[in-house]
Amino acid sequence: MTAFIRLIFCLLLAFPAVSALAAPPEAGQAMPALTLPVPQDQAGQEMLGVQGKTSFTLADLPGDLVFIEVIGVYCPQCVKQSPGFKSLFNRLNKGKTKGRVAMFALAAGGTDAEVRQLASTGQYLFPIVSDPDYAAHKVLGEPLTPFTIVCRPGGEILYTHLGIIEDVDGLYQQIKALLDKG
Repeated sequence: MTAFIRLIFCLLLAFPAVSALAAPPEAGQAMPALTLPVPQDQAGQEMLGVQGKTSFTLADLPGDLVFIEVIGVYCPQCVKQSPGFKSLFNRLNKGKTKGRVAMFALAAGGTDAEVRQLASTGQYLFPIVSDPDYAAHKVLGEPLTPFTIVCRPGGEILYTHLGIIEDVDGLYQQIKALLDKG
């Protein structure tokens, strides 16, 4: 009986540590290593500069910052947020910020067919990357969606946000300030 109680005690101690390690990343941390499939569409591949590849890492992306929006293909909050992010994408692709931010959506659980369908709606102007087996989503600590990450291509996380970002202009200003810092 004593051995059983010790086993239970050890398991209880182990599980909080495991769940703490599996939390979504936060600003100030290093981005976990991700190897992602290239977007299916040629335009998306060109936007990310990954033409001719089958997969990519964040370090492969051009620009000074990487903007990742973790989405669910059927996520109503993601649909609600998309118009603001379309505007953000357009603003980031003008003037001094043009070419400095690689922006894409990671469709957690999204199959290639679901991603093609989502892309055909025009809901997202930026590339959508499929993650049908939740592999990248798991590496990111399985965040709820939408989950936004802004990091450097080398992995330094500068900004994260869970849920809808109401102040997209404020986010744009933050991104501009991060770009100005270099």
